[in-house]
Amino acid sequence: MSAIPASRVNYFDRQYLRLAELTDEQSYHLQLRRRHNLSHHSWGIVVGLEILRQDDGQPVVRPGLAVDGYGRELLLLDRRVVGREMFDRFGTSRLDLWLEYRLELADDRSAPVECGASDPNRRYRATERAEIVATRGGARPDPRRPPGVPATALEEPLLATPDDPRCRWPVYLGRIVMEIPASGVPAFQIDTADRVYVGLNAELIDHPGNASRIELGRRPVHPDVKQIGADEFHYAADSTRDFAVFVPDAESAELQPTLAIYGTATQIRGAAEVHGNLVLDGASLQFPDPSAGEMPATDGHPAIYRASTSAGDELRIDVGNLGNADRALVIGMTKDGKFQPAIEVHFAGLAGGPVKPLVTVHGELHIEGTIKSADIRSRTVTADVAALVSGMVQTAMVSN
Repeated sequence: MSAIPASRVNYFDRQYLRLAELTDEQSYHLQLRRRHNLSHHSWGIVVGLEILRQDDGQPVVRPGLAVDGYGRELLLLDRRVVGREMFDRFGTSRLDLWLEYRLELADDRSAPVECGASDPNRRYRATERAEIVATRGGARPDPRRPPGVPATALEEPLLATPDDPRCRWPVYLGRIVMEIPASGVPAFQIDTADRVYVGLNAELIDHPGNASRIELGRRPVHPDVKQIGADEFHYAADSTRDFAVFVPDAESAELQPTLAIYGTATQIRGAAEVHGNLVLDGASLQFPDPSAGEMPATDGHPAIYRASTSAGDELRIDVGNLGNADRALVIGMTKDGKFQPAIEVHFAGLAGGPVKPLVTVHGELHIEGTIKSADIRSRTVTADVAALVSGMVQTAMVSN
């Protein structure tokens, strides 16, 4: 269905106004409103229209608003109960519910003269309504290709805005399945997984009062500038960026995205908290070159980070601050549903006092190389271990 250009009435003095002028004036505003619904947004459910169960167990459709693929607003003002009689009428236990546009012509009771009472089109008022339509539930429907809509009308862009209710565009609300027990009242299962909701067509979403911004596939080549009052905000450009979230930052002259998504990578600036498991599927955990300073801002929490010190480049596993409690680094495995430690490194010490790490190995210890110590024989070990270590040291001395 092709779109029709919006045509305004060109008013002038002593103009003869016909029915066509008044109709075109009304049609102009209808087309603008509906074309806005389709071009700036996308069609679907706007608010409400949930299918719920009442206290008596019967399904009910709540009031709400939707927009169909022709930009027409479907307003449902009252709750609509879906009782067993509707299932019996279709002879099925599964119903799909849709919302469709209706145009109701009625007379104005305050009008002094009724013109053409026998002609159903000669009415004083045309009221836009929405009607719930039920269809027999078979295979799962495709809500984005509603039944009764011509294939040509489904092609992008959606710009046609007909007012004729015979041009159907149902909006899917959900499926209801009725289960009839051997005795008692039927039970109803509600499935609303495939509902279509309205969207927003934009590449840029700006907060009107601060520098917050979301970019959707914008890929800016040049830095962008935004003026809010006396403040000027500059946004960094990147022609390879597919998605970005900017938040206000008073310390930076040019705002960098806090979250940026590229074709092959996702970048997060600043601290990131993950509440739950972090799974790296087919990837590695990498640590870039350490920033200036030996210790990042971990706030005393356990952390893994890379540090550059006078001794060289280090990858650290830091158990954090011991001011509140002793901590331990434990490496082990899970067997039969229980965690079994293999190596434990316990850190104990009062705040400000000496820390005495204790390493415990559960199992055999195999060393390829040397053990470095000022005097290994003076370590606090059991008599058997001391004799063994002393023998090893003596043997090494003799061999030398």
